[in-house]
Order: sequence, then C-alpha cells, then structure tokens
Amino acid sequence: MSIETTPASSPDPEFERLVAGLSDTADSPLLQKTADTVNRPDLLGDTPLTPEWVRTSAGWRTRAAVGKVNSTRAFRRWVRRQSTEHGHTAQLFRGVRRTFLWIQGTEGVQVATARREVQQAQADYKTAKWGHDKRLIPGKEKEKRRVAMEKAFAGSVTAMGKYKTAQKDARTKRGVRGALAAAAIVVPEGAGIYLIGGTGGVIATGSALLAFALIGRRTMGGEVYNDRDAKIGNGDRMTDDMIDRAFRDAGIIRGDQAVIFRSPVIQDGKAWLAHIEVTGGVEVAGVQKKTGPLASALGIPRHQMDIRHEGREDHLSLWVSMTDPFGRTITNPLIGTTDKVNAWRDGLPLGFDKRGSIILATISDYSLLVGGTTRSGKGMAVANILVGAMLDPRIRVRLFDGKGTGEYVGIAPALDTFVRRNPERLRDFLKVLVAELERRTEILVDLGVSKATEELLEELGGIELLIVDELATYTVKGGLNGQYAEEIVELLAQTAAVGAAVGIILVLATQHPKVDVIPSRLRGNCNGRWSMRVESATASNTILGDGVAGDGYDASDIENSKSTRGRGWLTTPDTGFIEARSLFVDVEGGDLRKAAKAGMALRQAIGRLPLHCPDPIEDQLKADTGISMVAGGPTGKGTAVQAEEEPTILDHIVKAVTATGRGEATRGEVFAYLATVDERYERGDSESDAQYGSRAGKLLSADLDADEVELKAVKVSTADGGEGRGFKLAALHAAL
Repeated sequence: MSIETTPASSPDPEFERLVAGLSDTADSPLLQKTADTVNRPDLLGDTPLTPEWVRTSAGWRTRAAVGKVNSTRAFRRWVRRQSTEHGHTAQLFRGVRRTFLWIQGTEGVQVATARREVQQAQADYKTAKWGHDKRLIPGKEKEKRRVAMEKAFAGSVTAMGKYKTAQKDARTKRGVRGALAAAAIVVPEGAGIYLIGGTGGVIATGSALLAFALIGRRTMGGEVYNDRDAKIGNGDRMTDDMIDRAFRDAGIIRGDQAVIFRSPVIQDGKAWLAHIEVTGGVEVAGVQKKTGPLASALGIPRHQMDIRHEGREDHLSLWVSMTDPFGRTITNPLIGTTDKVNAWRDGLPLGFDKRGSIILATISDYSLLVGGTTRSGKGMAVANILVGAMLDPRIRVRLFDGKGTGEYVGIAPALDTFVRRNPERLRDFLKVLVAELERRTEILVDLGVSKATEELLEELGGIELLIVDELATYTVKGGLNGQYAEEIVELLAQTAAVGAAVGIILVLATQHPKVDVIPSRLRGNCNGRWSMRVESATASNTILGDGVAGDGYDASDIENSKSTRGRGWLTTPDTGFIEARSLFVDVEGGDLRKAAKAGMALRQAIGRLPLHCPDPIEDQLKADTGISMVAGGPTGKGTAVQAEEEPTILDHIVKAVTATGRGEATRGEVFAYLATVDERYERGDSESDAQYGSRAGKLLSADLDADEVELKAVKVSTADGGEGRGFKLAALHAAL
C-alpha cells in the first residue's frame, strides 16, 4: 500500500477538481493523481513567488477573509504598540523635538565658546588694569603693567567681536534651517489647500505628522521598532527577521551560520510559506528534529508547522499555518459516488496532511498497521479503506472484526469474507491464504517476474484485501482463544512480508498498541504505519518503530479531544514521517452502506458479487470446515455456525398433530395451530365455519404444493370421540 499526496486546496471546490476522477477510463475520471505542488519541478522558476491561492476564485475569497483577519490583528498590535516608546505619538514628539534641535544646530556651542572667551578676556583686562592702577609701583614696572593692560584690552575687544560674529552666524543659519523646516510644512500645506482645498490641507498635515513620526522612529537609545518579540502565535506576520531569530533561538544555527531566503515570505491562504537555504552544514533532517524548539520560538504548536525537503540537503520549505491545520474535517470524496475506481493505479483517499493535501493509499505496495487508543480515530482509517475498496470490483474484501460489534453487519452482503470474534476461523483462513500466496508466487515465477502488475491481476485472481479490526483479539496469547495467537501472528507476518508482491494486502488495526499485541516481527513487515493518539511514547514506538518518539514523532503528544480524532503520525516508504488526519466517513449516517451498495452493483456487473461467483479461498474453507463465511456466513452476521433452517409447512403440521397427544388431529385443530405461527391462517371476524374451512384448506394445499409435498386428509377421531377429516402422525412421518 503506497501513499502519495495530491494537492487539495481550501475550501473544497479546488479539492473536488483535483479528485474529479478515480476511474480506469479516461472519459469519466473520478480521482486522478496529480504531482505535489510543493515538490514538483519548477520549470519556470516562479513557483516560490506564486502562491497556489491566486489560481482560483475560491483562493481569492479565502485570501480576502485572511486579509480581514490580518487587518484586525494588525490594528490590535498597533493599539498595543502605542503604550510603548515605539508608539506613534511618542515618535511624533521625538520627531518634533529632533527637528527643533536640528534647527537650533551646533552654532550654540560656538556662541557659548565665544561668550566664554569674552568673559575670560574681560577678566584678564580687569586684572591687568587693577595691577596698573596701583600707586606704589616703580616706573619700569608701571610701564610694563600698562603694556599688559593695553594688550588685555585689545584681546577683550577682539573676543567681543568674535562673540557678536558667532551670534550673527548662529541667527542666520538657524533662520535658514527654520525657513526650510517651515517651508517643508507650509508649502505642501498651501499647495494642498490651493489645489484640492480642505482635503489637501488635511493630507498635507498628515504628511507632515508622518514625517515627524519617521524622524522620531528611533528611540533615545537608538532602537528601531522591528517586532523583535513578534510571534506568529500572537497574530504577527512572519518576516525574514522573525525566521532568522527563531532558527537561532531554537539552536538550529549559530555564529556565522545563516538562513538565506530563496524567495520572499509569502502568504498562502491561511498560512505563511518561505523557501529557505541554511548555510554552515545544517541539513534539513537536522532542522526537522528541531521542530519543537522552532515552533516554540514562533509561538505556535508544532503541528501548525511543516518542514519539507526541497532537492538539496540544505534547501527546505517552511510552511506555518495561522490556525490549526487539523481543526477541520474533510469528507472522503468517494462518498456518494457509484463509479468504479482503480485502487491499484490511482489509490484511495485515506487522509489529509497539514497543507491540506489529500493522501492516497495505493493498494499495490505494502501492508498498513493502524493503532491508537479508544476513540482516537483508528476506526475512521479502516472506514476510509473500506469505502475505497468497495468501489474497485477487483478487490476481494475479507474482514475479521475482533470487536464483535454490529458495526460491519450492515455491509456484510458486500464482503467476500466477514467473521466476528473467531480466532480459530482466522487461523484457518490464514492457512488457506498462505497457500493462495504460494500459488500466486508460482505463477509469477513461471512468468519470470518478481512482482504483480496491474495487467497480471486478473490472471492471479484479483486483489485480496484482508482487514483485521482489533488485532488484540487474535494475537494475545492469554485469554479464551490464546492457543491460536502464536500461529496467527506467524501467518500474518509471513503474509505481510511477501503478500503485497502478489496482490495480497493486510490492513491491521488495534486500540491496544502493546508488544504482546503487535510483535516486532509483525510490525516490521508492515511498511505502512499510522499511530493515532496513544497514552505513552512506548505505545507510539510500538506502532511506528523503536526510538522514533525520541526524534519527535510521538503520538502521545496529541491532545485528547474530539477535535484531534483521526490525527496521528503516518509513515510509509513514499512519505516518510508526516502528520495526517483521517478523512471523514459518516458511518452512523450510512456512508459505509452506500459504498457497499455501489460496490455490489459494480461486482454484479462483472460477475464477482459475493455468493454469486466462485471464491477459491472460501470454497476451500467450506470444504475443510463445512461453513462458508461469504457475506457473513449462514447467519449473515459473521457468526461461523450453521443457521437453523426455517420450519416447513409439514413441520408445523407435525407439531400440531403431536400437540393433541392422540397421534392424529382434525383439520380444524391443524388450522388453529397454524394460525399461531402464520397470520394467513387466522380466522376473519366475518367468516363462517364453512368459509374459514374452505379458505384455510385451499391455503394449506397451496403451501404443500409449494414444498412439493403430497399429503391428503384422512378420517380421524376428534377430541370428543367423534369423527372428522384430518392427518395422522404416522402418515406425516412417512411424508418427511
């Protein structure tokens, strides 16, 4: 059973186009495989820049809805921002202040310096003059001090001149800058009012305020608002800076390692998408193992993020959903159809992944093991397999229901084998199935091929699909029928190992994922594994493989709620490990019965309707056990016992005669007994004795003729010793 994905968009119309046909005729296809839009070759080199939603009207409608949500979130972020130093009001005041400081300029420093020089020169002059004016000073000293005083006076005059020049230059430059700043406001304002009127004035005012806000966008510490703490989980948009920061916070890149964006971050429906190259020897596998820390750095649950390998080991696509990608249900597209599908070539819709792509299970490559706790959704996976299998008439569906409920009784007529809670019958069936496996193998050996192809299916005998729903009933050694467990496990493991190569596929499901239920040799031969929600990492490993929970593929991390039913980790050789959710099948609403009815019509058309065609496996089992379980066996309910035969009219007459205790009974006594088991013999209110006797006699004669029994009424004794016409017990036994 191979798994392939086909793109399906949200909402459903695009998906319905992609799954418009799964028929082996090209004229009326119901479902066709399509290449994965994420991983298919990009011949024109424009895929990263062209999101899928732009190609459909539904995508545009979805994008509009997303845009509305984003606008609301952006407004809320803007409101929160206003209370911080990055708020636009704070930016505006910082811009006005910085504009004023720019107008004021640095000339104030020059003026202050000149003023200080004037003050110092005047102080020097006063000191020199005070020293000159002293009276008791010799003549030479007096002259010397006079020269110093004059020099200080000249310095004071020079300093005053520089001070006045500095003041004049400062006023001039400030005036020019002020005029420029005012012109930047007044000119647009005037032009706007002149050209447009009041509206132009408002626009010009807004432009001025915007200019001030831009000037003040940096805080006093020099920081610029860049959503440093922004996270997708808070409603923020995904940006290059956010991704780079998240990769570093998650420990994926360090030092000189970097994230290189091969395309801009784009919005794809309700998700963000980026195509990335990681430098420094970081591989995609390493990034995938860090999914948990990376999701935490982005502020989202890990299941909202999808990382896929794109060609080179350092190339990946990072897809992040704004909402829970599994928070919706998608109905199986085959529900309601009556057209034939080709399960071998095109596959059966099984589930959908995070990006909304439908997962197709191709009944041709390997067996599937499904496990999960009660109400985790494993039954829905089985239901999807059954819906698809019903619509391929080449598939013989063999269902062993270990739960023993009436869940599948309604579709029993469409099943080639249906058995409820009977380990011995499964053991006997598997022995015959292994013999069939060997027969098919010999056919391939004679043809010189190692694996069945679609062209060889008819010669091999069609596709055998064995579904065992609740494996624990058959594989646990303890219990009432534990003596068959080891043999059943061995036969199942042998069939799973080589059966797919000859067209024999197993689907095994259990709600008890334990080692004693799923031995390692059986799990190892099922290359397709799907773990729904389980209670522990050990249980998850029991289904998916030893140690994989440590790599992040742990189904016990799935939340226990109705919204997570059908969700789990799926691994196949085609997909690797991916998170997926089952498609929806309304079992209680009759979806399975509708598929079974359509499947019976398809099988009848080609002569393969259960009970109406040869069945080598069930024919052999009937020869061995005396019972065939086609369409649920003799009872039609999956019970491997002979059904009691319906009593004939002669049996009823014998009981009526025996009940008299005389060894004989009159016709009236026989009619009275028959009225208790068949309402046709009841006497009408208006019938006379003669009329009732005549009608009942004709009815009895007709029933005897229908059973080809010759029986005539003879003379018998009545209960009161009289005589009448009736039947004797000896004659009845002779007729039997």
